[in-house]
Amino acid sequence: MIEHNNLEEYRDPINYDLEFGGEINKYNFYLELAKSNPGEVLELACGTGLTTIPLSKSGITITGVDISSAMLEYARVKAQGLPVTFSEGDARTFESEKRFSMIYLTGNAFQAFLSDKDQIALLRTVYKHLKPNGIFAFETRNPKGTDLSSQEETIWGEFIDKDGINVKVSGMQSYDARNHIMHWVTFRDWGYKKTTSRIACRFTDNDTLKSLLTSHGFSIENQYSDWDKTLFSPLSSSIISVCRKCVL
Repeated sequence: MIEHNNLEEYRDPINYDLEFGGEINKYNFYLELAKSNPGEVLELACGTGLTTIPLSKSGITITGVDISSAMLEYARVKAQGLPVTFSEGDARTFESEKRFSMIYLTGNAFQAFLSDKDQIALLRTVYKHLKPNGIFAFETRNPKGTDLSSQEETIWGEFIDKDGINVKVSGMQSYDARNHIMHWVTFRDWGYKKTTSRIACRFTDNDTLKSLLTSHGFSIENQYSDWDKTLFSPLSSSIISVCRKCVL
């Protein structure tokens, strides 16, 4: 389905944080959700702990799991002295004796599960490791609120790297409508060097998403379009879902 391991975006953890960190509203959303459902929390596909660490600093007992050893290595450096556990693993096959009051994914990580089989494996992991009536939350881009057209290279933005250099970011995209997968190629230009990375993300429409969740043991409590809890609408760019484990 893809010709790479889908991990190229995660080779440079320090600069990843500088480019994608600082989403305070998102961190607060998951923190509020965790506080309203007391108990241990699990973040799957936690990366460098951009969300895991703020929750830990606020007193949440939390475990972060990710498939990238490089991202986890940096997460552990940042989390020294905090009551947080980081573990390397694949969310599709993760096993723990613990049962959590809340499990979540963020950073649109749900879209990294590129097939029905992968999505189902993820949901089975979540269901197994949630306590009865536990909360499952995640966000994903909404295909009806996203421009899925193929595009040549365009400017996407810029960020300041760890050495204070302004890095220009551009990219191109190509959509595989049959498999509902967007292929992005990102270029980062330091002036003296240019890097290329590829990533594939699956787009799942909300009707399909609802059916998938309810058929695998979850009831959907709320869906939002933004971290301020604006209710989801069909053309929202994001689908933020808060679900509860049903006792089957």
